[in-house]
Amino acid sequence: MFYRGRTALNRGLLWVLICAAFLPCAQAATTDNDTVSASSEPLQAAALTSRWSRLFSGNKNKFSGALSFSSGMKQQWLTIPNGSASAQQKKKINQLLNLSLQYSPYSYWFGNVILRAPITDFDKYTTDFRYSFGYDDWHPNTFSLVYSNYGDNHLFTSGNARHTYFEQGAFTFAYKFSLPKSLEKHLLINKGDALTCQVGYSWVPRYYSLADNDIRANKQVGLGGCGYTFKQHFFIRATAFWYPKSEQQQPWNGDYSYSFGYAGYTPGSFSVQYSNYSGTHFPGRSNSNAKFREGTVSLIWFLPF
Repeated sequence: MFYRGRTALNRGLLWVLICAAFLPCAQAATTDNDTVSASSEPLQAAALTSRWSRLFSGNKNKFSGALSFSSGMKQQWLTIPNGSASAQQKKKINQLLNLSLQYSPYSYWFGNVILRAPITDFDKYTTDFRYSFGYDDWHPNTFSLVYSNYGDNHLFTSGNARHTYFEQGAFTFAYKFSLPKSLEKHLLINKGDALTCQVGYSWVPRYYSLADNDIRANKQVGLGGCGYTFKQHFFIRATAFWYPKSEQQQPWNGDYSYSFGYAGYTPGSFSVQYSNYSGTHFPGRSNSNAKFREGTVSLIWFLPF
């Protein structure tokens, strides 16, 4: 997302969300894996962080938050933990409740955590979280350096699993910029519309390779994309990815991602959006696809504080 309040949102924890419901409280970059967990669908929301949208925007408020509901558009096989040492496979539509909280102590430095819990098959072992931190000046013509982890993070772990795999998160260096006015004036539809782009480089210290069925080192991803904001509230974003070492791209790593929707951007307002990070591939490739039905629809409420 692009300007203040247009960032994104993702992942959860059971007991915190129970409190939120009943009490007044407020792969490139992911862990690579060949299975889908019950809460592996990324979603976006404003004022906070999602997989790539943090590259587009930030939030100047010291504290901010959002509560959202997300739903897939088709059934898929999910791995659902049902105890500290066991799990089951189940085919269902993945639906999640998400609470995202962000703290910016100084300037454009921030820390963000997203707590997620499934609507069905609810158990402390099926909850998880995502997190990110770093420096991100959300204005055009600025740089950012962000660490993000949207992988297999759990407060309540199964078996010998760790709470988080920090080394499987991504360090992303990016530059946001506006297009030259001479070019931009031919692309903007209405006065007041905005078009912002970004380029970046992402490094993942450790990642899972499906071909090797093992953990490998030093995954590298180049990225570039743009976002258009129409009538101040409607938006569309797209980001393309480039893998210098093609063997590092896993089947679930897309050639591009995209999202669109409507957002109010102010505390207490709502946003509705569609986002897709599901391994989309460009036409002309042997496995080309858009996987529209594998995207996620999200309804987001920006907390009024």
